[in-house]
Amino acid sequence: MKYLLFHILFILFPAFVLYGQDIPEKTLPTWEEGYLDIHHINTGRGNSTFLVLPDGTTMLIDAGDNNRVDERAVSSKPDSTITAAEYIVDYIKHFMPVKHGKHIDYCLITHFHSDHLGAVFERKVSNKNYYLTGITEVHQLLPIRRIVDRGYQYMCPGETNETFSNYKRFIDYISLNDRTKVEPFDVGTFRQFSLIYLPDEYDTQFSIQNIYANGQLWIGNKKKYLFPELETLKKDFFPRENMLSCVIKMTYGNFTYYTGGDIPGFPKVGMPAWHDVESAVAQEVGHVEVAVLNHHGYEDTTNETFISSLSPQVFVAQTWNAAHLNHAVLNRILSKRLYPYNRDVFVTNVHPAAKIVTGNLINKLKSTQGHVLIRVEEGGKRYWVYVLDDSKFGDYKLLSKSGPYECIRNEQH
Repeated sequence: MKYLLFHILFILFPAFVLYGQDIPEKTLPTWEEGYLDIHHINTGRGNSTFLVLPDGTTMLIDAGDNNRVDERAVSSKPDSTITAAEYIVDYIKHFMPVKHGKHIDYCLITHFHSDHLGAVFERKVSNKNYYLTGITEVHQLLPIRRIVDRGYQYMCPGETNETFSNYKRFIDYISLNDRTKVEPFDVGTFRQFSLIYLPDEYDTQFSIQNIYANGQLWIGNKKKYLFPELETLKKDFFPRENMLSCVIKMTYGNFTYYTGGDIPGFPKVGMPAWHDVESAVAQEVGHVEVAVLNHHGYEDTTNETFISSLSPQVFVAQTWNAAHLNHAVLNRILSKRLYPYNRDVFVTNVHPAAKIVTGNLINKLKSTQGHVLIRVEEGGKRYWVYVLDDSKFGDYKLLSKSGPYECIRNEQH
């Protein structure tokens, strides 16, 4: 009944969303204290999201640098002479608050895959036992104060996994040799990613809750385990790395935001039903204003339960492959049979092959190329979506502005 009343609100008030506007600005207005900025940085090599929280605390979610260079992958941004980390750090320095510009406060690594972590093994640090790629190179260029990942106790990749092994050698080194703190993702807490500079000013309005990781889901006031004990399973049925991704929900006033790495919503052929992680997570998360598509909008994600439970006004797809954004996924997220009110879809890349497969649906996207920024005004009642040019190093021209979107808080969650 609460969901029904919630949906009726949007039918009665159809003007909550003002669509893309012509804008006189050529550059993004500077972040100000009280704003929440969420930058989905497009390198063409994987996921990376940079956040400036209302008090100036900074946070990075993933820093991918995958080693897929073939016709299925999009081109590197701005070009192949710049590493993903160099582009990420230049972007961050361009937009981070001046007085907090010497380091990144937090980094969350959602899971141990190259497009979230880095796997281009070309430059090894002479006095260190790891390569500079993705997150390891970001830290070299702009130090990170605290790194959080899913931990190493459950289904940890083995030493033969070069991507993880390189990352773990990096973690072991910085844990001993610099000021960076490294800790495992703590499911359920609101305090692992807390405001640092003005916590008393915004603590009652702002929070980041750790919802899920490693098969553990926070429900109410306790953890629920979604997977059977490993010793009861055939090895073929073991959880895959994507299923272990860290999921967070961020709240600022009435504004809510979801991001969940690569958790799947459809089990692979012959796999058990519990390989659908999305459904259980989505029912706990509930409505959000902005949702990042899981696994880049690949075919194994974004099921009907996920879409209808989160029912966002804005979807963001961080894509880098011809299989992203999947045609069936796009059909589902645009369907008003799952929830009735308007929604906009912003995509960082659309591969030429994906355009052919998607057909006329491509015209329903609000953007098909560029960095995607969500800017939430002080207090979290409204937000805008900006798309920024990704074609040049150091020059992030403003391409479009959509909004304002009016936030509606779902009291059930």
